[in-house]
Amino acid sequence: MPQRPPGFLSPRLTPDVVTMICTAGHVDHGKTRLVKLLTGCNTDRLKEEQERGLTIDLGFAPCFLGNNLAAGIVDVPGHEKFIKNMVAGVSGIDLTILVIAADDGIMPQTIEHVQIMELLGVRRGLVALTKTDLVSPERVRSLTEEIRAFLQNTFLANCPICPVSSETFEGYDAFYETLVAEIQRLERRRSAGIFRMPVERVFTQKGFGAVVTGIPLDGTVAVGDELELVPGGQIGKVKGIQRFLRDAREGGCGQCLALNIPDFGKSPPVRGQVLCAPGYLKASAVFHVALQSIAGLAKPLRNAEEIKFHTGTAEESGKVLLLDSEALADNQRAFATVLLHRPVAAAVGDRFIVRRASPAMTIAGGQILEVGRADQRLRKSETLERLQRREAFFQGYDPTSDAGAARKLEYLLLHVHPLGCTLRDLSRSAMLPLAAVRTAVGRLQDGNKILLLAEDYYIHREAYDSCLQRVRSRIETASREGGVLNLTISELHRDFDFPSAVWKKLESDLERSGLLERRGDTFVLPTSVTAMSEADRNLIERILALYEKTGFQSPRPDELPALLQTTQPSIDRLLNYLCKEGRLLRLTPHVILTRAAFKKAQDMVVATIQEKGVLNSADFKYHIASSRKYALAILDYLDARRVTVRVGNDRKLAPDFRRNLLE
Repeated sequence: MPQRPPGFLSPRLTPDVVTMICTAGHVDHGKTRLVKLLTGCNTDRLKEEQERGLTIDLGFAPCFLGNNLAAGIVDVPGHEKFIKNMVAGVSGIDLTILVIAADDGIMPQTIEHVQIMELLGVRRGLVALTKTDLVSPERVRSLTEEIRAFLQNTFLANCPICPVSSETFEGYDAFYETLVAEIQRLERRRSAGIFRMPVERVFTQKGFGAVVTGIPLDGTVAVGDELELVPGGQIGKVKGIQRFLRDAREGGCGQCLALNIPDFGKSPPVRGQVLCAPGYLKASAVFHVALQSIAGLAKPLRNAEEIKFHTGTAEESGKVLLLDSEALADNQRAFATVLLHRPVAAAVGDRFIVRRASPAMTIAGGQILEVGRADQRLRKSETLERLQRREAFFQGYDPTSDAGAARKLEYLLLHVHPLGCTLRDLSRSAMLPLAAVRTAVGRLQDGNKILLLAEDYYIHREAYDSCLQRVRSRIETASREGGVLNLTISELHRDFDFPSAVWKKLESDLERSGLLERRGDTFVLPTSVTAMSEADRNLIERILALYEKTGFQSPRPDELPALLQTTQPSIDRLLNYLCKEGRLLRLTPHVILTRAAFKKAQDMVVATIQEKGVLNSADFKYHIASSRKYALAILDYLDARRVTVRVGNDRKLAPDFRRNLLE
């Protein structure tokens, strides 16, 4: 009997560099046997699997490859009924070993596994042509050519094909060396995002509580971190971590982890849920996606067809709404909206598979572009245009690169947060840690793409310029068409739901440009004032002269047209300007005084109260030699300014009244 070949995980070493590998292929083609040969582990852990001789659930096995290099091998099921578990296993995989038995050749699950891996974004791999001891060398050569032709238009085109026997070990050395070489050529996966791990298995260990296993899709986790269960919302603290069967202080993307979270002991997580940093991930039943159908699809995917949706370890029924056609034929790409019967936890960028329930088969897959909301009104044309714009925006950018992260934030600030947001908001929307967001924001600031409006509030420059243009247009239209000479802050802000940080910069820029001049809580429109007609200027002087002459017997605004021989709209427009300028004071809708007249009345009130302690409201009309209407209007206005305080029918001076006096 030959000696067992190398490949076992050394009990004395905990490697730093780890690659996730999955085996794939038809049932009974020797995947589990090959994994055992590499690792010494029997991944058929369930009694039912061992009795039936096939893999039902995912099996995990660690493999030490030397030079502090290791692989975590996921043995995925090959039987058709267990394809959904195979989908879960492929998520987060760096490299695949496609196993094809020499005595059977290419079989239905061989084809479907290749399709699934392609749709889920696996891009590297090799072929293990197993059971070569059962066939002739001629059969091995002819089958190798057949496999090469089969893989020609797939991600495995031109990949190594390694004949190997798990029985005699013939060809094993060459297979092993090829595997190591392929792993060494891989670009190392970045773990820049927020930690997310689909729940694969859960068990309770006495004295420890709940243990959750899976392969993280992104980010890192450390002992002591809090994690949220989505959907569900439970939050628990990580008490312990095992990474490839070794105790560790941390783990992350592309590693097989077991997390001890005692807080979940009473209500354990279930397969299909996702562990994530708290507050980042939300479950949804609506996903806007890029969809790719498989080659050779006999029956096109129909619009609104019922499907099974697989992402991570989640499986849910729903339907697909095609956005630009009524059907998707084989090997076609389209934008679509997936509507599920129940929410699942998934994020932008996640891969998924779509299967038919009857007959059960994989028909398409793709990538999530947007996570929608159930309360959103779905308009096909708008959604399609948005997804097309999004795809064009990211064309040529690697999402895992620094430039890709900056591009993601730029997109969010343009289309998701067009009125700006905080770094924390960006972190949650981009599913990136704050440190990564700060780096990306710095990159965008250096490129003059975004503006810092407050200590921690950013807006895209194009979005800000759009806000500025909208307000500028509003002011110019009001000035040109309505003859408006000034606006209060509330009038300027009306119809624009901009945050205070945006308004602060808008007002500053508008003042700097000369379009506005601030006068207290009012903005004068200098261009309108400059462009005022001679007739308006004369009418202003006549209005002021009339109010100065009449003093505390001033006319109502609706009496002015007859007195001054003009129209009510002209009076209203110029009165509004004079009141906002502060040259006239509107105490009530019908009582207007000059600033000098009101100040004279204010001085009378203060002097009287200081002398007598109180001012009788009924007597004040005698002080100003006017009627009760004017006396009450003046006193109520002083109350509103917190100069006086009403006590029954008397007025007293308010505390700190001097700071509220009209100067």
